[in-house]
Order: sequence, then C-alpha cells, then structure tokens
Amino acid sequence: MSSARDQQQQQQQNSTGGSNCCSSRYGYGDVSSADVHLELVPISGNSLPLHLHSHVLRRSEYFEARLSERWNNVSAGRPIELCLDKCKDPSAYVRCFEVLYVPDRLKLSAFADVQDALTVLEVAAELLLHECVAACMKYLEAVPWTPDAEEAIRSCVSSLHLRPSPDLAARLCTLGSMPDCKPVDVMKEVLGELLSLVSNGAPPKARDITERVLLANVQAPASSAFAAVNEVALFKEVQTNLEALKIQLNKFVNFFSWNSHQVNVACSALRWLLEELFSLQIAETAIKMLAEEEDLAQLMVSRIYQNPFTETLFCILVRIFQALQKGEVVVARNLRLALVTTWLPVIAKLVHDADDSMGKDNELQRSLEEGLSAVVATLPLVDQEAVFKIWIGSCLKSRKAFPDLSDAFESWCCKLRQAQLDKEHDGGGPTMAASTPSKGESFATTLEEAH
Repeated sequence: MSSARDQQQQQQQNSTGGSNCCSSRYGYGDVSSADVHLELVPISGNSLPLHLHSHVLRRSEYFEARLSERWNNVSAGRPIELCLDKCKDPSAYVRCFEVLYVPDRLKLSAFADVQDALTVLEVAAELLLHECVAACMKYLEAVPWTPDAEEAIRSCVSSLHLRPSPDLAARLCTLGSMPDCKPVDVMKEVLGELLSLVSNGAPPKARDITERVLLANVQAPASSAFAAVNEVALFKEVQTNLEALKIQLNKFVNFFSWNSHQVNVACSALRWLLEELFSLQIAETAIKMLAEEEDLAQLMVSRIYQNPFTETLFCILVRIFQALQKGEVVVARNLRLALVTTWLPVIAKLVHDADDSMGKDNELQRSLEEGLSAVVATLPLVDQEAVFKIWIGSCLKSRKAFPDLSDAFESWCCKLRQAQLDKEHDGGGPTMAASTPSKGESFATTLEEAH
C-alpha cells in the first residue's frame, strides 16, 4: 500500500503534468531531503503540498522573511500556507519553483516559450525571486515574438510595475580539489588532445569517446570546473580550425598553391565543433567569434569563384540563425546585430557573383533566408535600420536580390510610421495615417519616406 509520502509525490507530479522532470535532477520535489512543506492554497479547490528546500527558497526576500518568522513551525513539520491572491492557477507557482531549482547557467534554456516565461515572471515578481525575474527578461529579450506575444509581454511588464532590462526595453520601445597536479588540468590536456584528434579526421570511435567525455564533464556529480574545461578546449579548437582555414583561403585568394584536404578537414571539424557547443549549451562564445570574424568575411568575398568554404559557411550560419530563432541559444543584442551586419553583405555577394554551379542548394538558401529574417526581427528598430541599409546597398541592386528580407523590411517601415504617430500623439503635434507600403512602392522610396 502506498504511503502518504508517495501519494503526495504523485500529487505534486500530476499537478505539473510531469513537466518537472528536468528540475527534479536538481532536487526539486525530493521529499527525502526537503525541509520545507509549502501548502499552495488557491481561492477555491484543494490545496497543493510542495516539498521544497529552505536554502533554495531563501533566494527570495519574501521567503527569507517567512522562514525567519516561522522557522520553528517549519522544523516541526507545520506548513507555511500561501494564499494565491493574484495568480489563481497553482501550476504557475509550481512552474516558477521548477525554474528556481534549475542552475543559473541553464535557466535561459528552461523556458518552453514566451508564455512559459511570462507565467514564471508573474510569480517570480510577486515572490521577489529576482534571479528568476532577470532570467525571464533575458529570455524574452532574445527570442522572436508574434504580435500577440509582444502585446502579452507589454501587458505583463506594465501590470507588474516592473522595469524591463535595457535590451528588453529597447525592443519594446519603452521610455535599461592529486598532490602534484590538479585533475582539472589533466582533463584539460587530455580533452585538448581528443578534440585535436577528432578535428583532424579521426575515425568514429574517437569522436564517440570525445562526445561522451564532453557530456560527462557537465553532468552531476562532476565539478563545475570541468564544464569550464569543455568551454576552453572547444573554443581553442574552434579558433585553431578557423586560423588553419584562413591560411588556406588566403592562399586560395592570392592564387597560390593551397591544400584542399586541409580546408575540407577544417570545414568538417568546424561543423562538428559547433554542434557540440550547441549540445552543451555553450555556443554563445562561438557565435561571438564568428560575428567578429571580419578577416574571414573579407577573404570570403575576395575570390568567390569555386570558393571551397562557401557551402560550409552557409551551413554554419543556417545552424546559428535557426538556433537563435528557436531560442536554443540566447545571445545579447549587440552580438545578434554584429552577426547579421558582418555576414549579410558576404551572403549577398557570394550568391550574386558565384558561378552557376554554386548555390543550387535551394533548400540551404531558403533556410538561410528564413533564419536571417527571424534574427533581424529580434532587433530593436534602430538596429534594424543598420541592417536594412546594408540590405538595400548589397542585395537589392543585384539581379538575384538574395536574401529576400522584404517582409521584414515592410514590417519595419510600418513600425517606424506607428512610432512617429505615437510620438506626435504624445506631443500633440500633427498626425497622419500609418500605412503599409503597397506592392508597387519601391524600397528606396519607402526608406526615404520612413526617414
């Protein structure tokens, strides 16, 4: 016969639809170690018992005060009762506690979508869980929004009287432990050798071993220092392969003898390394690297005919853009802008000036176009202006006009007009009707009108 404890565990799991499977790895809902029995008491219906931990709850100023006041009662097993007076759905509180238990380095990957983040934000703001509030805002600032999602974000931030983070405000357009050596050093050396082996075309067995080592380094009970080893070793290998590639491309551009095998090896290595970075949720630095690779960008357009890196570059950019689009990786606004402005003119020139044998992979180009458009849409209007100036100068004047960002451009123009209307309305000045550019209206004319 099931014990009362088992029944409570089942009730807690059922209340979240099994969604706490990730946070449970970090101690959430562990009855055997929990020292706080928290009763969620809704306005109507049955109360919901939660098994939590005081050292986690004390991250909240609200719970720090409650635990200080009633610690003797909690020690005796008497629950703290929390009346839900704002969020009438107990599952919202449960979801917030799940995110609270997730380590800080993984919090941004804990959200399913915009609505999930808003659900957590509302409860986190009420309970003064500042780290959860910050994680919600950082996530919301970096992922794509539908119009309904944008309105929901505005409404939520306003109703909670929260000051959004500077980048979120910009998008919303609002008025901020081996005696002689350390185990970690040994791992760093061994992992570096493994990565170098795989990057130079080692057989599948070596790759499989390397991937398992990388994964084990970030799983409990491994020290967080081993996760840092992963980052250092992977990024060093990425940089090594980029430099090897640039050396060969420089020879290619200057019509010197170049080693096609080294180029192929470096290309294969870069694609594998990028996938590992995404798998380990540490791809942000790699994206920063690529966004700042102006030398590589210049090499790519210096000699386009039969350029040996074009297809791999497109595949890497597609992977990055899609990851940004899906919220698989979250990077700062300035990195998203730098990534787009560095590689947009290169993409346009590679497609426009390439020989006919290049660029026949329409699916690859279509994926590149869609991902690029989605990332542009995550930028504030002022950043989009810089992007569209490049697009007009580098893409529209070419015969192929690739990539096609016309939908994103028209949306930007509409938002500019609306921003002017809002400004005139607030200032009491003259207004004019906002309109969407007609199909026959040229982009040059539209841009002049918008300015």
